[in-house]
Amino acid sequence: MLLEAFYALFDIWVLVAAVCGVVVGIVIGAIPGLGPTMAIALLIPVTFGMSPVPAIILLLGVYQGAIFGGSISAILLGVPGTPSSAATVIDGYPMARQGRAGEALRVALYASVFGNLFSCGVLILLAQPLAAFALDFGPAQMAALMFFALSIIVLFGGGSKLDSAIMVLVGIAAGIVGLDPIEGLPRFTFGSFSAEDGLQLIPVLIGLFAMSEVLQQVFDRRRGEPPQADPVAVDGGKGGFVAMWRMRSTLLLSSLIGTFVGILPGIGSTVPAFVSYNLARSRSLRKEAFGKGEVEGVAAPEAANNAVTGGALVPTLALGIPGDAVTAVILGAFMLQGLTPGPFLFRDHGVEVYAIFLALILLSIPCVIFGLAMFRGAVHVIRIQARHLYPLIAILSLFGAYSVNNSLFDVGVMLAAGGVGFTLRRAGFPLPPLLIGLILGPPLEQSLRQALLAGGGSADIFLNSPIVLALLGVTLLCMLGAAWQHLRQARRGV
Repeated sequence: MLLEAFYALFDIWVLVAAVCGVVVGIVIGAIPGLGPTMAIALLIPVTFGMSPVPAIILLLGVYQGAIFGGSISAILLGVPGTPSSAATVIDGYPMARQGRAGEALRVALYASVFGNLFSCGVLILLAQPLAAFALDFGPAQMAALMFFALSIIVLFGGGSKLDSAIMVLVGIAAGIVGLDPIEGLPRFTFGSFSAEDGLQLIPVLIGLFAMSEVLQQVFDRRRGEPPQADPVAVDGGKGGFVAMWRMRSTLLLSSLIGTFVGILPGIGSTVPAFVSYNLARSRSLRKEAFGKGEVEGVAAPEAANNAVTGGALVPTLALGIPGDAVTAVILGAFMLQGLTPGPFLFRDHGVEVYAIFLALILLSIPCVIFGLAMFRGAVHVIRIQARHLYPLIAILSLFGAYSVNNSLFDVGVMLAAGGVGFTLRRAGFPLPPLLIGLILGPPLEQSLRQALLAGGGSADIFLNSPIVLALLGVTLLCMLGAAWQHLRQARRGV
């Protein structure tokens, strides 16, 4: 299967998709205010006419490129291009101010590639065995697994747990619109025939992450634009493989943290970046240099946030549970290509999946080549203000929503999702839990009802399964751990 997957990569369109994805991702990530979630949501309609492997590689190339691209503006401008690059600012920008911008960018690039390769290795090792294990799951086990995933998102997704819980419930409520999965009767359609198919994922994605950002930009412009600092010039740089070798333990530990946290649903790449940064500082013999331009302060968060990419794909592909907001969007792209993530993916589409795995590793080559080539031009890229691109984003959002089913109903869904997303952003609610609730809500309901039907309406079917009891036990332990952490912070007055 690996050999067939390798031969599948000898396609000119795979190469074109990889190069285009990485370049677009680096540019998008380098512009503060944009991000991989928005870019991938807008590019999904572009992949409709493509075969599965090039289509997915295009989106994954954007994902990888954008995570690294966020470090460019973080280092040169002191403003993270993506939230996951916030930790890189702490030492990256001081290095640039000291005339070491080229060194900081090289270290960020090589650390990003290392983290990506490490997580891809873990992905290849874990995804297929995990999917094979999940083949033995029945409805009760799948319901417990979905409940565990949603609980992790609420408990450890960052921010207010109440806000995350509300957003998950809103997403689940939006997911039940359409036909009842058991009885086939319409629910909450208000007499609309188009709504019987439910709220299509792609229009909702585009509305939540693209159109809501446009509305946010329009609202913020009325309040005036904040002054933007001039980017620092890029020197030749001396960061190379020797410097990476000296930091090998930091890179390895940071990649481990990023991969492990990426596997946990809904946490994202910002948390492991800061955890890795703090760990690198605590282990360093030069603790006083951190925050003033320490090279390990750049390598640690960049290795961690790029390792999340492969880790987040493990539950996405093996179980159909997205690891973060970006992989939730990519999950929608898989489904549009006829590759339904979950336990049967490796059995039914093994060649395509392993071709994507191999391509993930090969994506490091264009990432290094174009990353190094774009250092000099990075100053000009980050001068582009996101507000100049929002009219184009609004137009692409309209066309993208319509192209899913050639339906104006989907355009209306996208605009409504954009309005809802904008309102929730202004109120301070997080959007990723809503998206993941929308994706996991329908299979959770279906598995739960199927399990109850199989058990004759009795809940004993959940208590008779060791897997269900283990998942519920882990969920309870996570809840107790979160409660203990909350009480501890309350005692400290945090």
